Amino acid sequence: MEIDALIFDFDGTLAELNIDFGAMYAEVQALARQMGLTGDWPEGLLLEVIAQLAGELDHGFERRAHRLLRQREVAAARRGALFGFTRELLDRARSLGLATAIISRNCGQAIRVVFPQVDEACDLFLPREAVARPKPHPGHVLAALAGLGAEPGRAAVVGDHPIDVTGARAAGCLAVGVASGRMSAADLNAAGADIVLPDAAGLLGALGLDGG
Repeated sequence: MEIDALIFDFDGTLAELNIDFGAMYAEVQALARQMGLTGDWPEGLLLEVIAQLAGELDHGFERRAHRLLRQREVAAARRGALFGFTRELLDRARSLGLATAIISRNCGQAIRVVFPQVDEACDLFLPREAVARPKPHPGHVLAALAGLGAEPGRAAVVGDHPIDVTGARAAGCLAVGVASGRMSAADLNAAGADIVLPDAAGLLGALGLDGG
């Protein structure tokens, strides 16, 4: 498979942010109850549940819920750091003529705290607020492909979570899992990743892209 574009997840793939998702869920659930939710908590990922409840609860719920998410994400970003290989990987990919994008379900504000140069380090940066529906919806990956002028069959999506694998495969891209986040290599293989690596440091070599 000829690859000329790389689309990276951020948290767990290029950086360590250590977001407390349990506390984040609890805060949003408490807000929903406060604003009138009386039934069971809906099944699904948090961003998608917030969007679903926005149509059922008071008009300000979605705005307030996203404010809670941003606060948690920015706080985690202040304690986070890029992985040691990240800058070199992005620079090397561009030097080889590969188009690069970073896409994330995190907010751009948090990512820019830990990586202020993110917009210059890749060809396209699409945090969650830049798209109508974030991954695993294929629209997030497809928006990155469109922005890069890349074809799905010539692009690899690199991420640490089954969400990334699902989004990649739904968009028709090669799915590369990296076990550098919260999920194991077994989790990523079970999700259907085409390739699983310990982390993204050896990505270019694994894809046969690094000319030395």
